[in-house]
Amino acid sequence: MGTDELFAPSDDQLAKSPRHRVLARLPGPDEAVAVVEALAEAGIPANEVFVLCGPEGARRLDPSGRHHGLKGRLIRSVQAVTAYGDAIYDDAAHLEAGGVVITAPARDAVEREIAQRVLRHHGATAMRYFGESTFEEV
Repeated sequence: MGTDELFAPSDDQLAKSPRHRVLARLPGPDEAVAVVEALAEAGIPANEVFVLCGPEGARRLDPSGRHHGLKGRLIRSVQAVTAYGDAIYDDAAHLEAGGVVITAPARDAVEREIAQRVLRHHGATAMRYFGESTFEEV
C-alpha cells in the first residue's frame, strides 16, 4: 500500500466529532501506511481507517469550522468549550508540521484494543478514544 491509497474522511464526517473511533497522531505518511496495513492484518477494514496529512489535511480538519459553513462553525464552537477544542487545534498544528492524524474504528472493546495496540506499536501519540458522546485520552 502506498500513501496515495490512504483513505481520508469526507468533509461531512470531518465537521462532526468522531464516534466509536480511536484517533492518534503519527510522525508521517510512512508510519500511516504501516499502521493501515497492520490494522487490516488484525481484521480492521482498511477502508474504515481515515488518514489526514499535511497542510491540506489541516485545512480539511478545519478547527475553526469556517470551511464547513455555518453548521461547521457551530459544531466547532460547541467543541471549543470542551478539552477536545484544544486538541483539534493541536492536531491541525501537527498536520501543518508534516505529521499525520489517523482514526480507526472502535465499535466495540475488541476493535478498540486492536486499534490502540497497533497505533502504540507504531509510535502513535496523543491517542484519544471517542465514544458515543464523550472522549478520553488513552
